[in-house]
Amino acid sequence: MIDLIVCPSCKGALAESACASCGRSFTRAGAQLRFVETDFATPDGEFQAATQGNHGLVGQLFNLGKSVLSSEFEPTPRLKRFLEEADGVVVEFGSGSRRLRPDVLTVDLFPHPNVDIVADISEAPFRDQSVDHVILDSVVEHVPDPAAVVAEAFRILRPGGRLFCNCPFLIPYHGYPRHYQNFTADGLQVLFGAFAQCTVRPTFGPMTAWVNMTSETFAVLVAGDRGLGYMAAKGLALLPIFWLKYLDAIFIRSRHAHRISGMLCAVAVK
Repeated sequence: MIDLIVCPSCKGALAESACASCGRSFTRAGAQLRFVETDFATPDGEFQAATQGNHGLVGQLFNLGKSVLSSEFEPTPRLKRFLEEADGVVVEFGSGSRRLRPDVLTVDLFPHPNVDIVADISEAPFRDQSVDHVILDSVVEHVPDPAAVVAEAFRILRPGGRLFCNCPFLIPYHGYPRHYQNFTADGLQVLFGAFAQCTVRPTFGPMTAWVNMTSETFAVLVAGDRGLGYMAAKGLALLPIFWLKYLDAIFIRSRHAHRISGMLCAVAVK
């Protein structure tokens, strides 16, 4: 990994604890490199940290409940299929605490377990054209400047390299720590306009969008920010309707599904 890493600011070579060119410092925590220090400054950010790490009562109850009652259904595992064809150097931007595969390099703004590099992905600390595949799974909605993140992904990809982006269209606000925008299929084509090719397909279909929006509306109006009350309200709202999401196995095949889908997936080739 260290052969791929450069200074996020000037893209110069790194010395022991600072950039040899501009002097920007970084720290190490075991094998983890840290270029930024960020905390979970919002209720949504703290909720996301708890659920990803399965920490505390809120995190554990949420994950237990989600295994029984979930508002999400993905008829086709698009990320899994992308990974099946991904060899060489694979980097995930905004990985959270997961590691998709032992060889995937992980970058996140927060120092979760399994994060290799703690950095702002709008200043990716990788050499030009040094990466074969980049993954942005539920990430671009959480960055203030998605075009800057995509430009960095384009810069570090080798010619012919591929990018996977999964992002919401009709999915409600979910801060991590904040949620800035959603994307239509047209918006994704513009966002990845520098790439030679971009294909957009639905990930979560129309019924998943409806189930998610309906249950979220009830939970937010009853309980507000994410917490125990929110989880109880959402679970109650999901009980009579959660099964409707499985209709997406049929509806997502429609050529018009992208107009009302919960999430969209873009695969772009440099």
